[in-house]
Amino acid sequence: MGKRLDKARDFIRGVKQSPPSPLYFLYGEEAYMLDRAVDAVIDAAAPEGTNDFNFDKFQGREATGQTIREAAEMLPMMAERRVVLVRDIQEMALSELDELEEYFEAPSETTCLILHAHTAGDRNSIDGRRSIFRTLKSNAEVCEFEALYENEVGDVVRKHAQKKGLNLDREASAFLIEAVGTDIATLDRALEKIDLFVGDGDDPRPVTRQQVEAVTAETRVRSVFDLTDALGERAYQEALKILDNMLLSGEDAIPILYMIARHFRLVDRLHDPDIRQKDKGSQASALGVPYFFVDDYRRHARTFTGDDVADIRERLLETDEALKSTGLDDRTLLESLLYDICFRNA
Repeated sequence: MGKRLDKARDFIRGVKQSPPSPLYFLYGEEAYMLDRAVDAVIDAAAPEGTNDFNFDKFQGREATGQTIREAAEMLPMMAERRVVLVRDIQEMALSELDELEEYFEAPSETTCLILHAHTAGDRNSIDGRRSIFRTLKSNAEVCEFEALYENEVGDVVRKHAQKKGLNLDREASAFLIEAVGTDIATLDRALEKIDLFVGDGDDPRPVTRQQVEAVTAETRVRSVFDLTDALGERAYQEALKILDNMLLSGEDAIPILYMIARHFRLVDRLHDPDIRQKDKGSQASALGVPYFFVDDYRRHARTFTGDDVADIRERLLETDEALKSTGLDDRTLLESLLYDICFRNA
């Protein structure tokens, strides 16, 4: 087994075997193991279970340093300690995190504060050279959940497949990892699709490379819609994760860009008063999309104004030109585009 996976498992085992600490900083690219670690800390800190009195959960992008600190400094009620979870602190403004520096230096012993960061390949968002992260790391229980290597996840894939009654041969397992990447959560979702594709039968049901190829080809098509949906919801980390998987699966940047452009072109059309006032069926016909997709476009049209979309379409043109003419790598250019879309006027 690989060192990165062993490190993650050792940390989780340690959490289960040791008294909980008042402050944890858990971060990294491997979302599945990261989330398992968060769950393990919560279970250790609140063995009697969580409730509204002793558990607070915040999302980094929406939280402030003051509200987090107030929650962490509250005394527990009918329990040994409070649990406060802040997910995705990489989305917090540094000025808000700075509000917590004094707390990091002397965390409450009656609270377990868990800070989670899914870095999605961008460690700069939690740069250890920044003062606040140096303070955090020096006072917290820290574990980084790094992206796994391909040779680490083969056994994981086979074990997850066995739980679903599937038996992937080595060629099928290797192709699946190559197609969708090493993120365990993404691999697990792909296995769920393979399970449906293979159909009923006596377990373990054998799975061939050809079947995996058929499912991952469909997965790539679906990923385009998942990406545009994440952008429409301004879900930057989710969009970035989907983009990474698409690029790792061999998708070209230009077709991805064109699908994003098509999406916002349709969103823009819903700002046309003549189309906006039509019923749902007529809007589907005007947009040229299936009826059941219209609600998504309507929702995204409420999120992005006409001026927003006009600016986004200019950025799309700039990115198109840059992809074709500059030496910057595709991921850098697309990541910048995704960031500008999701955090526009935020």
